[in-house]
Amino acid sequence: MACVQPAVYATADDGKDLLTPLLEALTLEPKYQPSLALPHAAKQDGGEISMKMRNGSAHVLRCLKVWYDLPPDTFFNAVNIMDRFLTRMKAQPKHLSCIAVSAFHLSCQFTRGYSHLRDVPQVVPDGRDLTTISQCKCSSGDVTRMERIIMDKLASDLRCQPPITPLTLLRLLYAAHAHLAAPHLDQALSSPSPLSPSLTTLIHKLEIVECDGAAATFRPSELALALLTLELRHDTANKQLHLACIDHLKNICKIGDDSFSQCQKVVAELMDQYENQRHSPHRQRLVWKLSNRTLRQLRPTDKFTTRLPTIVEMQGPVHPPIIRPRMDSESSEMYSSSSEEEMDYDYDYDEEFPPLPAPATSLKSPRKSPSQSPHKKIPSFLPYPQINRKHNRMA
Repeated sequence: MACVQPAVYATADDGKDLLTPLLEALTLEPKYQPSLALPHAAKQDGGEISMKMRNGSAHVLRCLKVWYDLPPDTFFNAVNIMDRFLTRMKAQPKHLSCIAVSAFHLSCQFTRGYSHLRDVPQVVPDGRDLTTISQCKCSSGDVTRMERIIMDKLASDLRCQPPITPLTLLRLLYAAHAHLAAPHLDQALSSPSPLSPSLTTLIHKLEIVECDGAAATFRPSELALALLTLELRHDTANKQLHLACIDHLKNICKIGDDSFSQCQKVVAELMDQYENQRHSPHRQRLVWKLSNRTLRQLRPTDKFTTRLPTIVEMQGPVHPPIIRPRMDSESSEMYSSSSEEEMDYDYDYDEEFPPLPAPATSLKSPRKSPSQSPHKKIPSFLPYPQINRKHNRMA
Protein backbone atom coordinates (compact mmCIF):
# COMPACT_ATOMS: atom_id res chain seq x y z
CA MET A 1 0.00 0.00 0.00
CA ALA A 2 1.38 3.39 -0.98
CA CYS A 3 2.39 5.73 1.81
CA VAL A 4 0.09 8.68 2.33
CA GLN A 5 1.76 12.07 2.09
CA PRO A 6 1.16 14.87 4.61
CA ALA A 7 -0.14 17.16 1.89
CA VAL A 8 -3.09 14.84 1.44
CA TYR A 9 -4.57 15.69 4.83
CA ALA A 10 -2.98 19.10 5.32
CA THR A 11 -6.22 20.58 4.05
CA ALA A 12 -9.37 18.51 4.32
CA ASP A 13 -12.28 18.64 1.93
CA ASP A 14 -14.29 20.74 4.35
CA GLY A 15 -11.53 23.36 4.51
CA LYS A 16 -10.34 22.46 8.03
CA ASP A 17 -6.58 22.40 8.43
CA LEU A 18 -5.38 19.31 10.31
CA LEU A 19 -1.64 19.47 9.90
CA THR A 20 -1.03 22.99 11.26
CA PRO A 21 -2.52 22.47 14.77
CA LEU A 22 -0.76 19.11 15.02
CA LEU A 23 2.63 20.68 14.23
CA GLU A 24 1.96 23.53 16.69
CA ALA A 25 1.10 21.07 19.48
CA LEU A 26 4.24 19.06 18.76
CA THR A 27 6.32 22.26 18.96
CA LEU A 28 4.90 23.19 22.40
CA GLU A 29 4.99 19.62 23.69
CA PRO A 30 8.42 19.82 25.39
CA LYS A 31 7.40 22.97 27.27
CA TYR A 32 4.60 21.17 29.13
CA GLN A 33 6.33 17.80 29.46
CA PRO A 34 6.83 16.84 33.13
CA SER A 35 9.89 14.92 34.24
CA LEU A 36 9.01 13.15 37.47
CA ALA A 37 11.89 11.72 39.47
CA LEU A 38 9.87 10.26 42.33
CA PRO A 39 10.73 7.00 44.10
CA HIS A 40 8.41 4.09 43.48
CA ALA A 41 7.66 3.56 47.18
CA ALA A 42 7.86 5.84 50.18
CA LYS A 43 10.99 5.72 52.31
CA GLN A 44 11.04 5.00 56.00
CA ASP A 45 11.57 8.60 57.02
CA GLY A 46 8.51 9.60 54.97
CA GLY A 47 9.95 12.93 53.92
CA GLU A 48 9.54 12.49 50.15
CA ILE A 49 6.55 12.02 47.87
CA SER A 50 6.50 8.63 46.15
CA MET A 51 5.05 7.65 42.80
CA LYS A 52 2.33 5.69 44.56
CA MET A 53 1.21 8.82 46.39
CA ARG A 54 1.14 10.73 43.14
CA ASN A 55 -1.04 8.04 41.52
CA GLY A 56 -3.47 8.19 44.42
CA SER A 57 -3.79 11.97 44.04
CA ALA A 58 -4.41 11.58 40.31
CA HIS A 59 -7.26 9.15 41.00
CA VAL A 60 -8.76 11.66 43.44
CA LEU A 61 -8.66 14.33 40.72
CA ARG A 62 -10.47 11.99 38.36
CA CYS A 63 -13.14 11.38 40.99
CA LEU A 64 -13.57 15.13 41.42
CA LYS A 65 -13.95 15.53 37.67
CA VAL A 66 -16.71 12.90 37.66
CA TRP A 67 -18.33 14.37 40.78
CA TYR A 68 -18.66 17.86 39.29
CA ASP A 69 -19.44 16.48 35.81
CA LEU A 70 -16.63 18.45 34.18
CA PRO A 71 -15.10 17.92 30.72
CA PRO A 72 -11.98 15.72 30.41
CA ASP A 73 -9.83 18.77 29.67
CA THR A 74 -10.17 19.79 33.33
CA PHE A 75 -8.72 16.51 34.56
CA PHE A 76 -5.79 16.37 32.11
CA ASN A 77 -4.84 20.00 32.75
CA ALA A 78 -4.97 19.46 36.53
CA VAL A 79 -2.71 16.39 36.36
CA ASN A 80 -0.29 18.25 34.10
CA ILE A 81 -0.11 21.20 36.53
CA MET A 82 0.46 18.86 39.48
CA ASP A 83 3.19 16.86 37.70
CA ARG A 84 5.05 19.94 36.51
CA PHE A 85 4.96 21.44 39.99
CA LEU A 86 6.31 18.21 41.52
CA THR A 87 9.03 18.22 38.85
CA ARG A 88 10.30 21.67 39.85
CA MET A 89 9.58 21.65 43.59
CA LYS A 90 10.34 19.12 46.30
CA ALA A 91 7.31 18.95 48.55
CA GLN A 92 6.44 16.92 51.60
CA PRO A 93 3.78 14.20 51.54
CA LYS A 94 1.50 16.17 53.87
CA HIS A 95 1.25 18.94 51.23
CA LEU A 96 0.46 16.65 48.30
CA SER A 97 -3.32 16.67 48.76
CA CYS A 98 -3.37 20.47 48.93
CA ILE A 99 -1.22 20.67 45.78
CA ALA A 100 -3.56 18.34 43.90
CA VAL A 101 -6.73 20.19 44.91
CA SER A 102 -5.14 23.56 44.09
CA ALA A 103 -4.12 22.30 40.64
CA PHE A 104 -7.68 21.08 40.05
CA HIS A 105 -9.15 24.43 41.09
CA LEU A 106 -6.76 26.28 38.76
CA SER A 107 -7.70 23.96 35.93
CA CYS A 108 -11.40 24.64 36.49
CA GLN A 109 -10.77 28.38 36.26
CA PHE A 110 -8.58 28.45 33.16
CA THR A 111 -9.74 25.48 31.08
CA ARG A 112 -10.88 26.71 27.69
CA GLY A 113 -13.05 25.03 25.11
CA TYR A 114 -15.81 24.30 27.63
CA SER A 115 -18.76 25.94 25.88
CA HIS A 116 -18.61 23.84 22.73
CA LEU A 117 -18.97 20.61 24.73
CA ARG A 118 -22.17 21.52 26.57
CA ASP A 119 -24.54 24.46 26.49
CA VAL A 120 -24.04 25.26 30.17
CA PRO A 121 -21.81 27.84 31.84
CA GLN A 122 -18.42 26.79 33.07
CA VAL A 123 -18.51 25.25 36.54
CA VAL A 124 -15.92 26.50 39.02
CA PRO A 125 -16.34 24.65 42.33
CA ASP A 126 -16.30 26.64 45.53
CA GLY A 127 -13.07 26.32 47.49
CA ARG A 128 -14.79 25.27 50.71
CA ASP A 129 -16.88 22.61 49.00
CA LEU A 130 -13.85 21.36 47.10
CA THR A 131 -11.81 20.88 50.26
CA THR A 132 -14.68 19.13 52.00
CA ILE A 133 -15.49 16.70 49.18
CA SER A 134 -11.84 15.90 48.40
CA GLN A 135 -11.03 15.38 52.12
CA CYS A 136 -7.64 17.00 51.60
CA LYS A 137 -7.39 18.03 55.29
CA CYS A 138 -6.74 21.67 54.43
CA SER A 139 -8.78 24.85 54.40
CA SER A 140 -9.90 27.00 51.49
CA GLY A 141 -7.31 29.59 52.53
CA ASP A 142 -4.55 26.99 52.20
CA VAL A 143 -5.77 26.18 48.69
CA THR A 144 -5.73 29.86 47.71
CA ARG A 145 -2.17 30.32 48.98
CA MET A 146 -1.03 27.14 47.23
CA GLU A 147 -2.54 28.36 43.95
CA ARG A 148 -0.41 31.51 44.11
CA ILE A 149 2.69 29.42 44.78
CA ILE A 150 1.95 27.12 41.82
CA MET A 151 1.43 30.05 39.46
CA ASP A 152 4.68 31.68 40.59
CA LYS A 153 6.77 28.50 40.28
CA LEU A 154 5.42 27.45 36.91
CA ALA A 155 5.87 30.98 35.51
CA SER A 156 3.09 30.52 32.99
CA ASP A 157 -0.30 32.11 32.65
CA LEU A 158 -2.95 29.53 31.90
CA ARG A 159 -5.24 32.19 30.44
CA CYS A 160 -2.97 32.61 27.41
CA GLN A 161 -2.12 29.03 26.51
CA PRO A 162 -3.61 25.82 27.95
CA PRO A 163 -1.14 22.99 28.58
CA ILE A 164 -0.40 20.49 25.84
CA THR A 165 -1.62 17.20 27.29
CA PRO A 166 -2.09 13.68 25.89
CA LEU A 167 -5.75 14.61 25.35
CA THR A 168 -4.72 17.42 23.02
CA LEU A 169 -2.57 15.08 20.91
CA LEU A 170 -5.18 12.30 20.97
CA ARG A 171 -7.83 14.52 19.40
CA LEU A 172 -5.45 15.74 16.70
CA LEU A 173 -4.05 12.30 15.90
CA TYR A 174 -7.52 10.72 15.88
CA ALA A 175 -8.77 13.30 13.40
CA ALA A 176 -5.65 12.90 11.24
CA HIS A 177 -5.92 9.12 11.19
CA ALA A 178 -9.62 9.25 10.32
CA HIS A 179 -8.90 11.59 7.40
CA LEU A 180 -6.04 9.42 6.16
CA ALA A 181 -7.98 6.16 6.31
CA ALA A 182 -11.37 7.46 5.17
CA PRO A 183 -10.80 7.26 1.36
CA HIS A 184 -9.39 3.73 1.55
CA LEU A 185 -12.14 2.52 3.88
CA ASP A 186 -14.78 3.83 1.50
CA GLN A 187 -13.23 1.82 -1.33
CA ALA A 188 -13.08 -1.39 0.72
CA LEU A 189 -16.38 -1.16 2.58
CA SER A 190 -19.68 0.49 1.84
CA SER A 191 -20.00 1.53 5.53
CA PRO A 192 -17.45 2.34 8.26
CA SER A 193 -16.09 -0.54 10.25
CA PRO A 194 -18.04 -1.19 13.48
CA LEU A 195 -14.75 -2.12 15.20
CA SER A 196 -13.35 1.41 14.87
CA PRO A 197 -13.02 2.94 18.34
CA SER A 198 -14.92 6.09 19.17
CA LEU A 199 -13.20 9.18 20.48
CA THR A 200 -15.22 9.08 23.71
CA THR A 201 -14.00 5.55 24.47
CA LEU A 202 -10.40 6.52 23.76
CA ILE A 203 -10.60 9.55 26.06
CA HIS A 204 -12.05 7.42 28.86
CA LYS A 205 -9.19 4.93 28.58
CA LEU A 206 -6.62 7.69 28.31
CA GLU A 207 -7.80 9.00 31.69
CA ILE A 208 -6.94 5.63 33.23
CA VAL A 209 -3.50 5.72 31.63
CA GLU A 210 -2.86 9.28 32.80
CA CYS A 211 -3.52 8.32 36.43
CA ASP A 212 -0.46 6.06 36.49
CA GLY A 213 2.95 7.60 36.97
CA ALA A 214 4.60 5.04 34.68
CA ALA A 215 2.91 6.69 31.69
CA ALA A 216 3.92 10.21 32.75
CA THR A 217 7.52 9.59 31.65
CA PHE A 218 6.51 9.32 27.96
CA ARG A 219 5.67 12.10 25.59
CA PRO A 220 1.97 12.98 25.23
CA SER A 221 2.13 12.17 21.51
CA GLU A 222 3.57 8.72 22.30
CA LEU A 223 0.79 7.94 24.78
CA ALA A 224 -1.95 9.08 22.43
CA LEU A 225 -0.57 7.22 19.42
CA ALA A 226 0.14 4.05 21.45
CA LEU A 227 -3.43 3.95 22.77
CA LEU A 228 -4.82 4.57 19.29
CA THR A 229 -2.69 1.73 17.89
CA LEU A 230 -3.86 -0.73 20.56
CA GLU A 231 -7.51 0.08 19.89
CA LEU A 232 -7.15 -0.23 16.12
CA ARG A 233 -5.70 -3.73 16.33
CA HIS A 234 -9.21 -5.15 16.84
CA ASP A 235 -10.09 -4.16 13.26
CA THR A 236 -8.30 -7.08 11.59
CA ALA A 237 -9.96 -6.49 8.23
CA ASN A 238 -8.12 -3.16 7.76
CA LYS A 239 -4.97 -4.02 9.70
CA GLN A 240 -2.53 -3.07 6.94
CA LEU A 241 -4.27 0.24 6.33
CA HIS A 242 -4.13 1.20 10.01
CA LEU A 243 -0.47 0.25 10.30
CA ALA A 244 0.42 2.41 7.31
CA CYS A 245 -1.41 5.40 8.80
CA ILE A 246 0.21 4.89 12.22
CA ASP A 247 3.69 4.70 10.70
CA HIS A 248 3.08 7.94 8.83
CA LEU A 249 1.92 9.68 12.01
CA LYS A 250 4.98 8.37 13.84
CA ASN A 251 7.22 10.03 11.29
CA ILE A 252 5.42 13.34 11.70
CA CYS A 253 5.67 13.16 15.51
CA LYS A 254 9.29 11.95 15.28
CA ILE A 255 8.75 8.99 17.59
CA GLY A 256 11.42 6.27 17.69
CA ASP A 257 10.58 2.61 17.32
CA ASP A 258 12.16 1.51 20.61
CA SER A 259 10.46 4.20 22.67
CA PHE A 260 7.14 3.56 20.94
CA SER A 261 7.34 -0.19 21.63
CA GLN A 262 8.06 0.41 25.30
CA CYS A 263 5.19 2.89 25.52
CA GLN A 264 2.86 0.39 23.91
CA LYS A 265 3.86 -2.24 26.46
CA VAL A 266 3.12 0.08 29.40
CA VAL A 267 -0.23 1.20 27.99
CA ALA A 268 -1.24 -2.39 27.20
CA GLU A 269 -0.44 -3.47 30.76
CA LEU A 270 -2.47 -0.63 32.26
CA MET A 271 -5.41 -1.38 30.01
CA ASP A 272 -5.22 -5.06 30.86
CA GLN A 273 -5.39 -4.26 34.57
CA TYR A 274 -8.30 -1.93 34.06
CA GLU A 275 -10.38 -4.20 31.82
CA ASN A 276 -9.84 -7.32 33.93
CA GLN A 277 -10.42 -5.43 37.19
CA ARG A 278 -7.60 -7.26 38.93
CA HIS A 279 -7.24 -4.85 41.80
CA SER A 280 -8.00 -1.30 42.78
CA PRO A 281 -5.02 -0.06 44.80
CA HIS A 282 -6.20 3.55 44.94
CA ARG A 283 -9.55 3.38 46.66
CA GLN A 284 -10.46 6.34 48.82
CA ARG A 285 -12.82 5.64 51.68
CA LEU A 286 -15.39 8.30 52.42
CA VAL A 287 -15.27 9.60 55.98
CA TRP A 288 -18.30 11.45 57.32
CA LYS A 289 -17.28 14.34 59.54
CA LEU A 290 -19.75 14.98 62.35
CA SER A 291 -19.76 17.65 65.01
CA ASN A 292 -19.53 16.86 68.71
CA ARG A 293 -23.15 17.84 69.18
CA THR A 294 -24.28 15.38 66.51
CA LEU A 295 -22.11 12.62 67.96
CA ARG A 296 -23.73 13.06 71.37
CA GLN A 297 -27.18 12.65 69.83
CA LEU A 298 -26.31 9.46 67.98
CA ARG A 299 -26.78 6.06 69.56
CA PRO A 300 -24.57 3.01 68.86
CA THR A 301 -27.32 1.13 67.08
CA ASP A 302 -24.85 -0.88 65.03
CA LYS A 303 -23.96 -2.94 68.12
CA PHE A 304 -27.52 -3.82 69.05
CA THR A 305 -28.54 -7.48 68.55
CA THR A 306 -32.10 -8.75 68.60
CA ARG A 307 -32.65 -12.39 69.47
CA LEU A 308 -36.31 -12.35 70.52
CA PRO A 309 -38.96 -13.12 67.92
CA THR A 310 -41.17 -10.35 66.71
CA ILE A 311 -44.51 -10.13 68.51
CA VAL A 312 -47.42 -9.81 66.12
CA GLU A 313 -50.01 -7.47 67.55
CA MET A 314 -53.68 -8.47 67.12
CA GLN A 315 -55.63 -5.44 66.15
CA GLY A 316 -59.40 -5.66 66.50
CA PRO A 317 -62.02 -3.48 64.88
CA VAL A 318 -61.61 0.14 65.75
CA HIS A 319 -64.87 1.81 66.84
CA PRO A 320 -65.21 5.53 66.63
CA PRO A 321 -65.53 7.28 70.00
CA ILE A 322 -69.08 7.97 71.23
CA ILE A 323 -69.60 11.57 72.13
CA ARG A 324 -72.70 12.20 74.28
CA PRO A 325 -73.96 15.76 74.20
CA ARG A 326 -74.31 17.48 77.54
CA MET A 327 -77.93 18.00 78.62
CA ASP A 328 -78.93 19.33 82.03
CA SER A 329 -76.08 17.89 84.05
CA GLU A 330 -72.70 19.40 84.57
CA SER A 331 -70.80 16.40 83.19
CA SER A 332 -71.35 12.87 81.92
CA GLU A 333 -69.49 9.59 82.08
CA MET A 334 -69.89 6.52 79.92
CA TYR A 335 -69.79 2.92 81.03
CA SER A 336 -69.91 -0.23 78.99
CA SER A 337 -71.61 -3.34 80.41
CA SER A 338 -70.85 -6.97 79.58
CA SER A 339 -74.10 -7.23 77.60
CA GLU A 340 -72.80 -4.48 75.28
CA GLU A 341 -75.56 -2.12 76.47
CA GLU A 342 -74.62 1.47 77.11
CA MET A 343 -75.86 2.97 80.39
CA ASP A 344 -75.53 6.68 81.02
CA TYR A 345 -75.63 8.13 84.52
CA ASP A 346 -75.93 11.77 85.29
CA TYR A 347 -74.41 12.97 88.51
CA ASP A 348 -74.39 16.22 90.28
CA TYR A 349 -71.08 17.28 91.74
CA ASP A 350 -72.90 19.00 94.68
CA GLU A 351 -74.30 15.70 95.97
CA GLU A 352 -72.23 13.94 98.60
CA PHE A 353 -71.30 10.33 97.83
CA PRO A 354 -70.24 8.46 100.96
CA PRO A 355 -67.84 5.53 100.70
CA LEU A 356 -69.43 2.16 100.03
CA PRO A 357 -69.52 -0.23 103.03
CA ALA A 358 -67.91 -3.65 102.82
CA PRO A 359 -70.26 -6.56 101.87
CA ALA A 360 -71.69 -8.70 104.70
CA THR A 361 -69.78 -11.94 105.25
CA SER A 362 -71.94 -13.33 108.06
CA LEU A 363 -75.37 -12.93 109.61
CA LYS A 364 -74.00 -11.27 112.69
CA SER A 365 -74.16 -7.57 112.79
CA PRO A 366 -70.84 -5.94 112.24
CA ARG A 367 -69.30 -4.08 115.10
CA LYS A 368 -69.54 -0.38 114.97
CA SER A 369 -66.33 1.45 114.49
CA PRO A 370 -65.59 3.92 117.26
CA SER A 371 -64.84 6.50 114.65
CA GLN A 372 -68.40 6.37 113.32
CA SER A 373 -70.87 8.72 114.89
CA PRO A 374 -74.11 7.00 116.21
CA HIS A 375 -76.18 10.02 115.21
CA LYS A 376 -75.05 9.98 111.57
CA LYS A 377 -77.87 9.03 109.24
CA ILE A 378 -77.45 6.25 106.74
CA PRO A 379 -78.39 7.25 103.24
CA SER A 380 -81.58 5.80 101.84
CA PHE A 381 -79.87 4.29 98.86
CA LEU A 382 -77.40 1.47 99.48
CA PRO A 383 -75.91 -0.81 96.87
CA TYR A 384 -76.16 -3.90 99.14
CA PRO A 385 -79.34 -5.52 100.64
CA GLN A 386 -80.16 -4.96 104.28
CA ILE A 387 -80.65 -7.87 106.74
CA ASN A 388 -83.68 -8.12 109.02
CA ARG A 389 -82.44 -9.19 112.46
CA LYS A 390 -85.83 -10.44 113.73
CA HIS A 391 -86.66 -12.89 111.01
CA ASN A 392 -83.04 -13.50 109.97
CA ARG A 393 -83.73 -12.88 106.36
CA MET A 394 -82.96 -10.30 103.78
CA ALA A 395 -85.47 -7.51 103.34
